[in-house]
Amino acid sequence: MNICIIGKYPPIQGGVSMRTYWHAHGLATLGHEVHVVTNAKEAVSPFRMYMRPEDWARCEASYGAGSVTVHWTDPVDRSQTHIPMASPFVTKLAGTAARVHASARFDVVYSHYLEPYGVAGHLAAQIMGVPHVVRMAGSDAGRLWHHPQLEMLYDHVLKSAEAVVAVGTVAERAVERGVTAERIVPGGHFAIPESLFTPDGPRLDLNALRNDVAREPDFRDLIWGELEPNRPHFGVYGKLGERKGSFSLLSALHRLKRSGRDAGLVVLAQGGVGVQERFRTQVSELGLTDRILQLPFIPHWRVPEFLRGCLAVCCLEQDFPIGIHSPIIPREVLMSGTCLVGSTEVIRKLPSHERLPHGYGCIAIEDVNDIDMLSARLGMIADNPEVAAAIGRRGRKFASEWQQDIPRTLEGILGSAAARQPVPAAGRRPAEGRRAEAQASRFPLTGLVAARIADSGADSGLAEGSNSRLSGQSDLAWAGRVLESVERSLSAGDTSCQPLALAIRTEIAVAVAEEEADNTPSTESIDPLFRLQLKQGALRNGDLASLFPVTNAELRIVGFDYDVSEFLGVQSASDFPATVTPGRSYIAVFGRSPHGRREPLLIDALTAEILRLCDGMRTVSDICDAIGPKGEALTTQTVAWIENLFVLGLVSLRDGAATATTHDLIPAS
Repeated sequence: MNICIIGKYPPIQGGVSMRTYWHAHGLATLGHEVHVVTNAKEAVSPFRMYMRPEDWARCEASYGAGSVTVHWTDPVDRSQTHIPMASPFVTKLAGTAARVHASARFDVVYSHYLEPYGVAGHLAAQIMGVPHVVRMAGSDAGRLWHHPQLEMLYDHVLKSAEAVVAVGTVAERAVERGVTAERIVPGGHFAIPESLFTPDGPRLDLNALRNDVAREPDFRDLIWGELEPNRPHFGVYGKLGERKGSFSLLSALHRLKRSGRDAGLVVLAQGGVGVQERFRTQVSELGLTDRILQLPFIPHWRVPEFLRGCLAVCCLEQDFPIGIHSPIIPREVLMSGTCLVGSTEVIRKLPSHERLPHGYGCIAIEDVNDIDMLSARLGMIADNPEVAAAIGRRGRKFASEWQQDIPRTLEGILGSAAARQPVPAAGRRPAEGRRAEAQASRFPLTGLVAARIADSGADSGLAEGSNSRLSGQSDLAWAGRVLESVERSLSAGDTSCQPLALAIRTEIAVAVAEEEADNTPSTESIDPLFRLQLKQGALRNGDLASLFPVTNAELRIVGFDYDVSEFLGVQSASDFPATVTPGRSYIAVFGRSPHGRREPLLIDALTAEILRLCDGMRTVSDICDAIGPKGEALTTQTVAWIENLFVLGLVSLRDGAATATTHDLIPAS
C-alpha cells in the first residue's frame, strides 16, 4: 500500500509523536510505501527534541520494498501572513498531502490526534477520494472533543472516517455522537521496540550531551543544574507538572540529601514557562542545585541510553484530569530492565498490573504527596542498588510478555479501510446464536447441553432458561434442572450423556465454591498490588525461602474424580468428549473481591497441595520439606513454583508468620 500518515513526528516531543514514528517505520518494514506529512519542524522549545544530524537522518529510511518519506510544512514566514496571525496548520497539512498524492497515489490516509491532524486528514482524504482512518490520543479525546467550539467538527470527522481506532469510553462516546459501531476498531496498543529497549547497551553520556546542547542557541537555556553525571541518580522524563509528581519528587530528594544519601536526579523533562520557573525555584530553595541536571528532550530511540544509567526511573503521575490517558513511559522503563518507581494510578493502567506487585517487579507509591513514604522508598533504592536492579529484571520479564505485533495490526486496519471493507476488530468476535449466549454466561457448558436438549425437542424450557440468565448472575437452580434432565437420560440407559452430566457438575461445583467464597466474611483482603508485605520494602535475592506464603483469601480449590481438562475447548455440543478419563483434577476458584472476580484456573495436584500448605504458618522452606522427597533439584523447582504462584496472584508473601484461614479442598458435588 501507499500510505499517507498525517500526525505528530520528531522533533515534536511526546507519546503521539513517538507512536507515529514507530508505526511509520513498522509499516515500511512490512513493504509499504509510507509518506508522513507533519508540522513537526514548526515545534518550538521547550517541547521540541534536541536532534543531532544522525537523529534527523533517522526520520526517513528505506527497508527494501518499503520506505518512509517525510514531508515537512514550512515554518511561518511573511508569505503566510494573515490577520489574526497563526500558522495555518490544517491548510498546509491537507494541501501538502494532496500535492504529494498527485505522484504517490495514496491508498489510505491515517491520522493520529484530532487537532490539527484528524481535521487535515479528513480534508485531504476528501480531496484525494481515498479512505481516512482516524485515531485519537488522550488529551484530544478527553479535553478538546468536549469543547463546544470543536466537538461538532470532530464528530463530523469521526462519522466520515472509514474507520475510527478507539476503545473503552472513547469508543462509547463515538457511538453516542453518531459513529457507526461497526467502524470502530481497537488497535491502540503499542509495542515497545525490543531491539532498543533492553538492559544491555550504551549509556547516555550526560557530559557529552550537556556540552552538545550548550552549543545550540535554541536549546542551551534548557540545560540547568550542577549534578556531576557520575553521581548515582534517579531519572524522570516527559513533562513537568504538579500532577506529574515533579514537586513531590524534589521534596523527597531533599529528604535524601538531609539523610546523607549520595543520590541525584537527572530530569529529561521540561514544562511550560510557569512550571519551569517554579521547578527551578524550588530546586534552589531546597538547596538541590548540585543534585539536579535538567536536559532537553531527546529522540525516543535515545531514551534507553538514559534509562540504563539510572538507579530507578520515576513515573509519578497522580490525579491526572484525563482518565483515559495511559502513559507509555512505565512500559519503556520496564522493558529496559530499570527499576520503575510509579504511582499506583499509573501502575494500575498497565495490562495485568497485578502480576507486577510492589517490592517485586516495581516500587509502587500509593500517594505521591506522602513525602515520608516516597522518600523512604527512594532511600531504600539508594541504599540497595542491587535490589533495584533485581526489581528491574523482574519488571522486564513482565513487560516483555505483553509485547504485541502492532505494525501488522495497523496494517490490517489500513488494508481493510483502503479496500473499503469492514475493518476486523482485534481478537475473536463471538459467533451469533446459542453458542455466543452460552459463552456469555457463567455456565457455558450447561448452556450448550440445554440447547442440545431443546434441539432434540425434549425440553425447550431449559434453553429459554439459559437465555433469561445472561446478566452474569449464578442460576444454580436452572443448572440443576438441566443436570436432572441429563441424569434422567442416564437412568434410561443413554450412557453417551455421561460426559454431559460431568460437565454440568463441574460448572455447578465451581459456582457453589464461588458463592461460598462470596458469602464467607474475609478478615484479610489484600490489594493484589501490595501482596508482598516485607519490612525492608522489597524482595532481596535469597529471601524467598524464609518468607511465609499465604493463599489468597478469596481462593477455593475444587477437587474432581475425573479429568476436567477434557472440557477445555468445548464450543459446541459436538465438541464434548465421548468419555471422560477418571483421575483427580483441580480447579482454583475465586470469590468476588473489591478488585473483581478472577476466572477459575485449572491446576495440578502438586499446586493444589502447595496452596493448601500456604497457610501463613509455614515458610517456603517448610513447604519444600513437607512436599518431599528431599532433593536440591526438587526444592529449587518448588521454590520457583511458589514464586510463580505469587506472581500469578494466588498467594501473598510476608516476612513473619500470621494467623491465616486455611481453605480445604472442596470435593466435587
